[in-house]
Amino acid sequence: MTTAKPVLKSKLSIIYESILKGDEQDSLVWDELFLLKVNPGVIEERFNELSSAELLQLKGSINTLFQRCVQGLAEDHDIKSLNILMTLSALVRCVWRPDLGEGFRAVDVLCGFDDADHRMSTLIDMIHKILVSGCLQELKLAALIFLKMLTSASDNISQNTMVEFLMLYPIWTSLSKVIVSPVLRNTLGSHSLSLLAVLLNYRKKEYSNPYSIKLAGCDDELLLNGFGEILLNYIGRYNSAVLASRQTSSQSYTEYISSWIYWTPREESSGYSLDLSLLLCLYEIVHLNRSFTTVLTQTMSASTSHITNDDTGDKTEEHHSNLLSSFLTFTSLIFSDLKDNLTAAQLCFDILLCISEDHYANAFMHDENQVFHVFIYRTKLRHRKETGKEVSAMSLAYTLLDLMSEFLMTNLVKKFPFELYTKCYRVLHRLLCYQKKCRVRLSYPWTTLWNSIINAVKWSLKLEDPEMINNYIQVGRIFNMFVMYGDTFLPSPGSYDELYYELLRQHSVFDTLNEKAVSYSNKGVQYKEPCRELLANLHNIRAIVNHFSPKIEAWSTANKISTPAPEEVMDIVRCNYDTLTLKLQDGLDHYERYSETAREQQFLTSLVRMICKEKRETTDLQIDSAVYRKFANIGQ
Repeated sequence: MTTAKPVLKSKLSIIYESILKGDEQDSLVWDELFLLKVNPGVIEERFNELSSAELLQLKGSINTLFQRCVQGLAEDHDIKSLNILMTLSALVRCVWRPDLGEGFRAVDVLCGFDDADHRMSTLIDMIHKILVSGCLQELKLAALIFLKMLTSASDNISQNTMVEFLMLYPIWTSLSKVIVSPVLRNTLGSHSLSLLAVLLNYRKKEYSNPYSIKLAGCDDELLLNGFGEILLNYIGRYNSAVLASRQTSSQSYTEYISSWIYWTPREESSGYSLDLSLLLCLYEIVHLNRSFTTVLTQTMSASTSHITNDDTGDKTEEHHSNLLSSFLTFTSLIFSDLKDNLTAAQLCFDILLCISEDHYANAFMHDENQVFHVFIYRTKLRHRKETGKEVSAMSLAYTLLDLMSEFLMTNLVKKFPFELYTKCYRVLHRLLCYQKKCRVRLSYPWTTLWNSIINAVKWSLKLEDPEMINNYIQVGRIFNMFVMYGDTFLPSPGSYDELYYELLRQHSVFDTLNEKAVSYSNKGVQYKEPCRELLANLHNIRAIVNHFSPKIEAWSTANKISTPAPEEVMDIVRCNYDTLTLKLQDGLDHYERYSETAREQQFLTSLVRMICKEKRETTDLQIDSAVYRKFANIGQ
């Protein structure tokens, strides 16, 4: 009869078992513990075996472990500090549990509620010193990972009591030092902005958030440019990776077979996932800091870098680009896959709303001397084969109109994203208000945009949803802007003829819309005022249709032609402008500036929950052996 061999345990596992049994540890054991290569998996395995009740019973031992970690960081020993930071990260992930309440119990279990302020202030001070000192980037990365684990410990950031310490002892200066450094921001910048995005959303409307105050008042060009370069690097990499993957997946069958026969080696494009935390950070910066507009519009030298595991150092590649134009390409990719990117699309629209309200950004986008080659991804449709549109150098306003038109045309689905369509119309309205105010005549094929809007309305009318009224009100405003003020921004008088022709050609859509407005007004008190506004917005369109339709019919009868050609219709329109009576509408060129309404706040809260959950569950706490070798070589 054979006896089972005893399971061999690592030294680290044995020490943690002893700690969790409540055994006293002498100073030599603690020194040895933090010099051993940390294994977060072992720590999490040991803690996850414990119930919440058992955790509470072991509060004293866990408090001691936390205190020893803080004391160990003060020793300024790189390998110890690296192990301690990863130990703390694993500890936070294990201790923070939903059944421990609002977070106060977790704080008590982790560091002792009575001593929490002193211990956390000391810990944050140690982390600040690591981030601003000249230590290795891997140690700084470990510090940022710990802070990310701390802020994402709870899905609800506002109920995460540990974040309160980062409000009392802000790390804005620490993060700023990383972001302004050309070397550090290439490898650590995305981690810094990801952390900042979450911190900016802590008790956003009920609390004087020090990070929001600092960001809103920031006029440091180096810091703002640092923000821009980090975001440009991320967006550029994402665009390249997604375009490469779509190009590969769309290769023809012949090319696929040929690749078997005539094999040629090629570099595989690695995937680059969508990071909502960085997109949220871009939104917060654009929303809070008006000085950032200059960074959006300037051409920057962006570098992409990563830490290698060999001795060759960092690999860096540089390119020159414009953040706003890169963001438009990025947004087109998000819009082309709306089913999987609905949250990102809403965030993109919020960013575009903030940009389209900024006078400097509008001036830059409409400047005919500032032109860019911008790639706009176009979804494959039955009537077209191309999957991309890179126009010859055009102003960014032209590109943005193209992007909005593309969105309107390619997202007509049963589960209609009416809120996104409302935001799209709001962006268009802001562009038109600027063009009218500054008398900018953009050489744009407006017929494409008009048809996209009308077709979107035609589709949404089939859904029989009264909640679409706000969409239709925006549509009415946009067309009234063209009708009443088009002479100030349309490129030529002929554009008016084309506008009236499209309104007459698709008059049935507006007739149906008018009927729906009348019927919806009887469905409830909440719809009466919006329907009244919609009917007022449709007045001029119906006046145009009612004025010209009889004249076109009379001409057709006189000339014995059933359907006049477009040129003939426009001739009739030109001959009868004088007798057309339109109603002047107030406030067409005014709009309510973007603000975080209750609906927007709900969306952002949900988004931050999603980000915290994703960061907590996917952050890898394992340290590569090459990092330890690198630390050991420096210590020699």
